[in-house]
Amino acid sequence: MRPDSQPYRLVNARPSPYGRKIAIALIEKGMAFEVIYDEPWSDHSKTGDFSPLRQLPILITPNDVSICDSSHILDWLEISFPSPALLPDARAEKIAALNMKALGERLMEIAQSLIFEMHRNQPSPHYIARQTQKIRGGLIELERLSAMPLAYETIAIHQGHIAVATSLLAWEFVVLDGMCAPIDVLIWRARYPCLTTMVEQLAQRPSFMKTEPKSMPINLNALTT
Repeated sequence: MRPDSQPYRLVNARPSPYGRKIAIALIEKGMAFEVIYDEPWSDHSKTGDFSPLRQLPILITPNDVSICDSSHILDWLEISFPSPALLPDARAEKIAALNMKALGERLMEIAQSLIFEMHRNQPSPHYIARQTQKIRGGLIELERLSAMPLAYETIAIHQGHIAVATSLLAWEFVVLDGMCAPIDVLIWRARYPCLTTMVEQLAQRPSFMKTEPKSMPINLNALTT
């Protein structure tokens, strides 16, 4: 455990894959932190007190400095606390990890937009088809990357692993939690065997098991009107 005078505070939503990324990174780096749960869409939300974007997650330092946006928070953590590393040192390996990170993050955003679109009163077939195409292409590329030999890896887990696994596991959670019906293109397990193996192995790490998403009242229909 890092000897910080006060723990960091993570403002998060219980089912959020974005906040889960940060919680996993903090655990992997051995940092003490507390979680504050909020609902950014609620009239009583406190998110705007800490983030100009009014979005979660937010990491608040012991000195009350707020760091916003999950991707930026990961980068901030890596610069501020480089050991243990969540990015490889070697240039080629670091680029590969960041490429995987970008795919994982963008796929989560695209899947979220697809889910919201499908909850609208009059969904756009063209928009749905376009987002479906993007997701399928991203998963095919992640399967290719997951199938590559990992002998060159110098660390067991990196930001790319975290971004991909939290996104894909979130897709399953929203269905299991009843937030939305199954969407065919978001069904990845077993269809992409190498990717499945990678995510299943990551899910067994203590950092993943300690940060499993939890239910939170969310009305997707209300959010899309």
